[in-house]
Formats: sequence, structure tokens, C-alpha cells
Amino acid sequence: MRILLDSRDLINITQNGRGATVPELDAYLRAGNHQLVLCFSTVRELCGPIGAGRSFLEVRPLLQSLETLPIVYLREVSILGIELEAAVNAFVAGTEYRDPDPYVRRWDHTLMAGPGERRPQENNVVGMRLDDLVFFIKFTRPDIFSPPQEHLPTLQAIIANDRVQLRAGQAPAKQHFVSSLHRHAASHRVALPQGCEDEFARWVYSNPNRCPGARLNHEIFRSITQNYGDKPEVGDFTDLALTTAIPYVDCATLDARMRSYCAQASRKMLKLGAANDYAARVYEDVADIIRRV
Repeated sequence: MRILLDSRDLINITQNGRGATVPELDAYLRAGNHQLVLCFSTVRELCGPIGAGRSFLEVRPLLQSLETLPIVYLREVSILGIELEAAVNAFVAGTEYRDPDPYVRRWDHTLMAGPGERRPQENNVVGMRLDDLVFFIKFTRPDIFSPPQEHLPTLQAIIANDRVQLRAGQAPAKQHFVSSLHRHAASHRVALPQGCEDEFARWVYSNPNRCPGARLNHEIFRSITQNYGDKPEVGDFTDLALTTAIPYVDCATLDARMRSYCAQASRKMLKLGAANDYAARVYEDVADIIRRV
């Protein structure tokens, strides 16, 4: 099994052995032939002290301990984009959608390319351990390790606008998805089929097994939008990014708030014909996974 732990679990395990120590997790993973999934968001938050201006030496032993485990890397920040590309190709060819592969060889390959780059410049570095890669990136793109505080007003504005439309009855489920798909396509620079952009979006919406990461993410986002008392926070960027990865892992951990939203979204998708109950893949913490799986 591939197991995606959120940054809270990674921090607890590597810093104080809460939920499991690194040796205990290592024994569990190897005994079951499991792999720990690391991605951009979880490693970035583990390296939070760097973003706060503190020494790299604070996080180096944490990264080195993670690399002793059986690990794989998943590029969750691009899942929306590669799913849309796969869907466009299927739609144009008149074939059924097939899931893309979001796994990559190293953590630096999980980064998004900078403006004007086809791929992150860090990808040109070879033969480096995880802690070496983080040390190198600390000097080339130090902003990566800071919380995305500057993007919070945009997220809050999107949710506020969507809530206005919901109250006015102007955001029915299908149209809300179509609008969101257009927004994601633009941000990931995916060209939609010319002249039939909305038809394509409705085609994706008609089957929840198409673009499952994007669909789960959208349904969770819609549930947040419908909860008028829920105020978006900086941590939502990581939580929402991890939800796109759930269809590509066997187990994942999320906090209680996001688990609740995931359960709501998964129930809706099942009613519409989804092949998988994604809420069944989500656990409270690493101890919950070890106890139940």
C-alpha cells in the first residue's frame, strides 16, 4: 500500500515519536510491503522552520530519518493539470478517460515550474539525497518553504464570490464544476478543446471517475463554500492539495475538519456513480492506520 501522511503526522513522528517512532513506522511499512508517500506540500511544511528564517540544521535530521523509510514521491501540485490533460486527450480522441501517473522519482520533481520554465530548474541536479535537495532549494527558491500567506486573500475572495452565487441560486452543482474546471485549466495552462470548452467540462462532470482528484477536490471545496461559517485559512492550501492525491494512494491522513468534508464529498460522488469510496481511505493519524490496516 501507498500511505500518504499529512505534515502533522510527519512532524509528530520525526520530532517526538507521537503516533509512531521512525523505527516503528519503518518496521510497519516493511512488514506489509508498504511505502510512505512524500509530496511537495508535506515536505514543505515539515521544513517550515526554514521558511521562518531558522537554521536548515533544525530540519536536516528529520529529512534524513524520513529517507531511511521505504518512500515514493507524488507530485500533488500538478494533479489537476495532468488529469485535465488526460481528459482533453480522451475527449478529443473519443476514448474513455484513463488516470495519469502523478508519481515522480525525487522530491524536487514535485515542485511546480517557475514562470517561463518548462520544468523546475532544480530538476537538473542529480545524485542528491532529500536533505541535500532541500538545502540546495533553500538557496535557489527560499520562498518555497514559507506558508502561502500571500495567496490567502485570493482563496477567500473566490469562496466569498461563490457563496454570493450560492445564496442567489446561481451556482448549481454542474455549473459550479464547469466554472471551477475553467479556472483550473487556466492556472495549469491546459488548453481545453476549442469551441466546445463547456461541453468538455460537462463531459468530465457526467462521470465522477473522470479526473477523480479534481472531482474530489471540487466537491470538498463546494462543501466548504456551502458552510457559510467556515473561514478559509492558510493551512487549507495544503489540505486541499492533499485531497487531489487521495485517489492515487491507498491510505491518507487528514485533520478532523477535512475528513468530514471528504466524507461528504465521497458520499455525493458515490451517489453519482463513483467507483471508489475515497472517504474509506482517510484516517485520523498514523496510529489509526497502524491499528486498523
